[in-house]
Amino acid sequence: YENWSLDIMTVAAWGNVVRLDPNFSSQYNDTQIFTKAMNNRWVIAGDENTTNVPVIASADMIDKYGRSLDRAYNTYNYSDQRIAKGDFIRIKNITLGYEFPELVKKQMRVSSFGVKLSVTNPFLLYSDKKLNGQDPEFFRVGGVAMPVTRQYTLTLNLSI
Repeated sequence: YENWSLDIMTVAAWGNVVRLDPNFSSQYNDTQIFTKAMNNRWVIAGDENTTNVPVIASADMIDKYGRSLDRAYNTYNYSDQRIAKGDFIRIKNITLGYEFPELVKKQMRVSSFGVKLSVTNPFLLYSDKKLNGQDPEFFRVGGVAMPVTRQYTLTLNLSI
């Protein structure tokens, strides 16, 4: 529009699934962190009618069921209940630019004079709620892979 420009780049992917981390176990220690899914776990008799998230095993359960309990939690961790859609829509880049009018360029004796503000990786428009805010593009990629951080760039273009 007139001397302004706006560019928006969108990236989307769909059709894949991701397996959620196998966080459920018959035993936990002080170094483990519970996910939000634990808020919906089975706590009292009757909860099995409203949730499919297993209980945190008590010492009595561990003594009574032993290795069978380990297998039960492992079965849950690798069941279809622990799969999320890998579909996502991400705004990858937004750039707003302004090219100064010819009169200003003539007064400054330049052939080009403009400014641009760009934001890279500003936000994720859509991803499966089961991911609980984890980035579907970088989900469980291992190593030191981290999502690309948001970056701001201001560009001044001046040509004589």
